[in-house]
Amino acid sequence: MKPRHQIDGQDPVSRVRHEGVAVLPGVFSPAAISEARRLVLQHRHLLKNTRPTPSAGHLAGFHRYVPLEPLHLMLTGNPVVQGCMRELCGEGFRTLGLSDITVNRSQQWHKDLLRGEFEHFLDTDEPCRQFHGTVFKVILYLQDSSSLKYLPGSQRQDIPLGSDADAIPEAGRRVETVTARAGDAVIIDICTTHRGSEESAFDSEETERSPKMLISTVFGAADSKLTDRMERGNTERLMAWMART
Repeated sequence: MKPRHQIDGQDPVSRVRHEGVAVLPGVFSPAAISEARRLVLQHRHLLKNTRPTPSAGHLAGFHRYVPLEPLHLMLTGNPVVQGCMRELCGEGFRTLGLSDITVNRSQQWHKDLLRGEFEHFLDTDEPCRQFHGTVFKVILYLQDSSSLKYLPGSQRQDIPLGSDADAIPEAGRRVETVTARAGDAVIIDICTTHRGSEESAFDSEETERSPKMLISTVFGAADSKLTDRMERGNTERLMAWMART
């Protein structure tokens, strides 16, 4: 059996460049995952529910909350994650302020680009063709997960960003599923078309007793136009999210 960091002979950096997604296995210890879950649950009152499931929650820009800063530092300060970002983005990589905590939250097909009313911040109709491979999200699932599905190679393909309905893959399109264990870090090019769980995945007493959680943040190359544009647009998007919730 091939090691999980060597899929089709590719290391994670090569794989995310080629496929749009890669897994860094075993980056965080069970103790770190347990503490992360404790922190999220302790501050669950900060999360807002924007989904039908009563137990769902989301906190955008969680790094701004002092008690939750250790969770952000888990991602930004980890030497394995830093090494991967250094290879992908160069020495001058940085975060964009785009961080999220989700609990029992569904997610339909989309790209992690600025969409809808914030699309104009990208200042181009071809952000993926021009700028793929420069901005990446790091996701840490706080339990084993196989909820993430993606379209391989879609980080190089542009779609309309006015509605997430345009991200739904056509019949016959190859869809891959990411299997991640608690402690793995998942790297995804923000231009990659992907989705999370169906809403029905949380319709059980088990997910209420043991919620499905993730934390994430976004890194970008310092000299990338996409980094700058995403950072500016995300500031407006975050303010609008706060006003709505």
